Amino acid sequence: MAKVEVRQLRKDFGALEVLLGVDLTVETGEVLCIIGPSGSGKSTLLRCINALERASAGCIIVDGHEITASHANINKLRENIGMVFQQFNLFPHLTVKKNIMMAPVDRKKLTKDQAEKKAMELLDRVGLSDKANEYPDNLSGGQQQRVAIARALAMDPDLMLFDEPTSALDPEMVGEVLSVIQQLAAGGMTMIIVTHEMGFAREVSDRVIFMDEGKIIEEGPPDQLFQSPQNQRTIDFLNKIL
Repeated sequence: MAKVEVRQLRKDFGALEVLLGVDLTVETGEVLCIIGPSGSGKSTLLRCINALERASAGCIIVDGHEITASHANINKLRENIGMVFQQFNLFPHLTVKKNIMMAPVDRKKLTKDQAEKKAMELLDRVGLSDKANEYPDNLSGGQQQRVAIARALAMDPDLMLFDEPTSALDPEMVGEVLSVIQQLAAGGMTMIIVTHEMGFAREVSDRVIFMDEGKIIEEGPPDQLFQSPQNQRTIDFLNKIL
């Protein structure tokens, strides 16, 4: 069964139409990268999949549950979807460890002791176990983003969404975040990644989608899309940035 199905998804903000009938299927264990110019609807598509934005029309099904249905229990469905944003959105008044423990304890998935053990395991996984008792402001941008990934993993999601996870980072910090994402991909995590990092998209994804003006223009395996794109709009975009 497909992990995510998006059918004829439309999203507008008043007179501004951002998504114009997007159809998309993501298989379990697939890593999908979405590329395209700013304003093409990439981030809005992710936010609709996580129900942070309400679709104007169409439907989104995750794990067989329609999250666009009026009766959908969004909070319950969202427990299985981890999301990592451009900005790290960590709580500055909580230590790194407590940032990660917060959601599992609040949602009553784990006791405090269990959540602390899990937080330390996740910090070890992202290479930051020595920063458990630091506050976010004492960390570099790359470290904060790795903590944000660990926090998203604390709820044991089976789908991870990344919205340009490296765009707020200095260039030398990009690699440390991308390597954590690559480890997740190697472990079989289903992921949808909006990114400007073309080399990373080529290396980590099973499939790449190019979006422009609210529509999917072209999609295919990374080698095909980057080496021999078929659509003129894709060709123009790649010529500008590669």
